[in-house]
Amino acid sequence: MSVASDYIQHWDDKFSTRAWGRYPPEDLVRFMGRQFAGRDRTAVSVLEVGCGPGANLWFLHREGYKVSGIDGSPAAIRIAEERLATENKGLNKHAPDLRVGNFATLPWADSQFDVVLDIFAIYANTLPVIDQVVSEVYRVLKPGGLFYSKLWGRNCTGYGQGREIEPGTYDDIPAGPCQDMGVSHFFDRAEIDRVFSRFSVRTVDVLTRTESVKNLVTEEYLCQFERRS
Repeated sequence: MSVASDYIQHWDDKFSTRAWGRYPPEDLVRFMGRQFAGRDRTAVSVLEVGCGPGANLWFLHREGYKVSGIDGSPAAIRIAEERLATENKGLNKHAPDLRVGNFATLPWADSQFDVVLDIFAIYANTLPVIDQVVSEVYRVLKPGGLFYSKLWGRNCTGYGQGREIEPGTYDDIPAGPCQDMGVSHFFDRAEIDRVFSRFSVRTVDVLTRTESVKNLVTEEYLCQFERRS
């Protein structure tokens, strides 16, 4: 499944003009620390789909992991490459492998990664594309490998607003965390179980935040899946 050139430009413009966070989310740091405590991190291979300008991979590369990343935006990959090359110089024996490309056709071999990360990336697609991305993630994970995914829930401000593309998927959302972010899919737990059914579910946690000043609610699903052996 191809990505429309205007959609790539949409993200290129955002990554080129918007100030993005420099550091990874606390839940990702906790997840990686717990899973690989005492392990030789240089032997752990991590792929991030939708890596953006590289905040998560910057941290993981500094921690010694062997990191790879893919994003549809050439601007995002350029920013990520420049940051890792300058700020992480000499800190990791593995050079980062960052590529411009389509999540739905990952350019890596089968059973290559110990961990795949999705930090609010695959949600920005229609369900047919999301299903294909999940299939690709399963393919490139090693048996027993872990998939950590953060998804927007349907209690988010903005769900049900804008232009409906399909059930749960909207564009031109006027408010909430997906405002002006383009195509966005919102999940509920039953749909998570269906979309990720090829995996074993380890945990699915729900995190809800309320910003009273902005009258904003966000609902995040923090998901840990394991590829069946």
